[in-house]
Amino acid sequence: MHETAYIFAGPSLFGTNLSPAIMDNITWRPPVRRGDIEQLLFQHDKPGVIGLADGTFHSYPSVGHVELRDALETGWDIYGLCSMGAIRASEMFHMGMIPWGEVAGRFCRDRNFSDDEVALVHSAEAPYVPLSEPMLHLREFCTHAQKNGLLTDTQANTILYSLKQRWYGDRTIANFCVELKAVCTDKKLLDALLAATHDFTPYRLKQADLISFVIEHPWTEGARK
Repeated sequence: MHETAYIFAGPSLFGTNLSPAIMDNITWRPPVRRGDIEQLLFQHDKPGVIGLADGTFHSYPSVGHVELRDALETGWDIYGLCSMGAIRASEMFHMGMIPWGEVAGRFCRDRNFSDDEVALVHSAEAPYVPLSEPMLHLREFCTHAQKNGLLTDTQANTILYSLKQRWYGDRTIANFCVELKAVCTDKKLLDALLAATHDFTPYRLKQADLISFVIEHPWTEGARK
């Protein structure tokens, strides 16, 4: 059983503050792009483990299905989570790619769940600072606000519809707050909503999935028992 993993991650790793003690058997790689998996196979005679979290969408060609298929066929275990990994896992689980976490689960359950739900703009180099917020996270915020009585269903739907029409790079927390102000006329509720945006951690499902993946080490012998 494999004890190490190559994890391709960028903005989903930013701000997670994972303890170095639980990352001894992990080799971190930047967001995956076309050719990275092929190169990894070329560098290693024996198959290993790949954790595919983040990847390029438009700046570089996305990781290819063929290179992932080749890796699977040669014995590599590939987990898909968070962002590009979740998308590819939903497309290739029938070939042996393993979906991990809530985000991958949503892509697998709902074939209409669109790629732009996880897309965001981030800095080009490490630590890949997020410059916008994925639609998925903004949607999660609204779900929590509805459950807590801070937004009505109509208000939440209005906000989400407006955001969905935007380019994903414009889905920033600042613009999200503008949307909140436009629909919420109750000052007390609005103040509570705006205060909740100061810490978006509870709504960042991609980060939560990566944290659970790293903590649980599903690829190791102990985790499989």
